[in-house]
Amino acid sequence: MSVLTKKLSEHGSYWSLRFLALLQEMATQNTNAVLTILSDVDHLETECRYPDSGLLFADKRWRVFYHCHEAISMHPDEHGHFHLFTDIGNQAWAHVVGLGIDAEGQPLQWFMVNRWVTDGPWLERAVFPKQLKYVAVNDDEDLVESWLGALLQLYSAELSELLKKRDEQIKFYSNEKGRQEAMENREIYTLATQEINLQFKLEKYLLDDPIINNENVQQGA
Repeated sequence: MSVLTKKLSEHGSYWSLRFLALLQEMATQNTNAVLTILSDVDHLETECRYPDSGLLFADKRWRVFYHCHEAISMHPDEHGHFHLFTDIGNQAWAHVVGLGIDAEGQPLQWFMVNRWVTDGPWLERAVFPKQLKYVAVNDDEDLVESWLGALLQLYSAELSELLKKRDEQIKFYSNEKGRQEAMENREIYTLATQEINLQFKLEKYLLDDPIINNENVQQGA
């Protein structure tokens, strides 16, 4: 096993355990990320942001809001989705990715939208690893903030690839109309998607990790 592969495996195992612990805590409280975000909402309105000003997390370097669309859905089973942004300085927030959620409050897929959708700067792919470093375990964060951070870390490799696909798609459309016109084209909404299979992801790291399995054997001895 190469050093890089080992580091990636250790990273995945750590955040898998972290994410699993958060899921167990949510189950104990009979809640999920969406229920928590909407806990004070009497009537869910389409196109509205929850919370209105966004939820800050990861040392206030990341911001997220949840909303639903009446006509547009990123996935047939989607209830709504999170939009995640990161602080790139000069009071600017760059859109990173969308996170589709089903009616049970569980993640369905990651998706990349065209620039006009969020009407702000994009996060450059090369900057993503730097911004991700702000996402760490923080005892001051609540369950939703920790859950979002763990998901970002758990899918960091996939998100980097999604950013690459986003750039490739906009480059493809730019060949016909130019980059700026392509980024403002209302007919181009979604640029890339990545299905989320949490069971597969967690099993990949937790069942196949020799260190974790060895610890479990020793505990059961």
